[in-house]
Amino acid sequence: MNSIIMLPGFEEVNITKMEEVDERLCLHIELPLKSHKCPECATSTMKVHDYRIQKIKHLKVFERHTLLFYRKRRYACSCGKRFAEKNSFVERYQRLSVEFNQALKIRSIKGKTFKETAEVYGTSASTVVRRFDQLAEVTVNEEAKELPKVIAIDEYKGDTKEGKYQLLIANGITREPIDILPNRYKNTIKHYLRRNGSQVEVVVMDMSQSFKVAVQQALDKPVIVADCFHFVRYIYWALDGVRRRIQSSWHDYDRKKCKKMRHVFYKRSDKLNESDQWYLQRYLEMSHELKQAYELKERFCQWFDKAKVNGEEINKT
Repeated sequence: MNSIIMLPGFEEVNITKMEEVDERLCLHIELPLKSHKCPECATSTMKVHDYRIQKIKHLKVFERHTLLFYRKRRYACSCGKRFAEKNSFVERYQRLSVEFNQALKIRSIKGKTFKETAEVYGTSASTVVRRFDQLAEVTVNEEAKELPKVIAIDEYKGDTKEGKYQLLIANGITREPIDILPNRYKNTIKHYLRRNGSQVEVVVMDMSQSFKVAVQQALDKPVIVADCFHFVRYIYWALDGVRRRIQSSWHDYDRKKCKKMRHVFYKRSDKLNESDQWYLQRYLEMSHELKQAYELKERFCQWFDKAKVNGEEINKT
């Protein structure tokens, strides 16, 4: 008996059965019988040759991973040609629906890792990587696009066939993604910026030397701005380096306790509770150099907060 449930993109599909198996929703579907033109002789026919069941992975329905069992019809023409009926929800030789593939490609860019994306969609990480490769290839081969005056570049860990990392090009003001490069190699970046970056004046990026060289060689004296995330990370790494070096000369108890309580050095001073403040003061009093490093970190945080406010005000004008 046909179900009256309607799914987006499946308006013409008859759902003949719906069941839940191992926490997965299984939908048995078929298309209505209708006349098809033979791809060989263009003669119309409604004669059915046979049926086969095709298993297709689809997007979640009712928050459950969904499988489609498509009863695929093959038609027979009087000229002897056998051909499958046309449908809009799965491409030839595919086991993933069109909508599933589209969603997976988008998520492969925005997700934190390919493994996480695979877990969300109930598929394998290698499948996510292949979809990312397809999207990157199409994006790279698109007609050249002119980049805005301010751009930001950042790498993504992907482990694709083009390399372990891909490069995201974004608008430096709106932060909207513009393009994806298949790898982070210097020549790839140079070629892309020379082709599309005639209007670029400012580039926001991490402190990678290879990125810097590629940008400087491709563009006409751009202003290079260190990405705040990477810059802040270097400040905290420097403080941690001082802490580890200083505590190595302390008594075992203080050395181990300082390592265990190292978070007190990284928190903002106004975020520390009474116990954290006590430990912080104890260790800062044990080393003048460590105290200087911590005070520099705090001054940097104050400057950084003011810089963010100033930047937001400038963007509003």
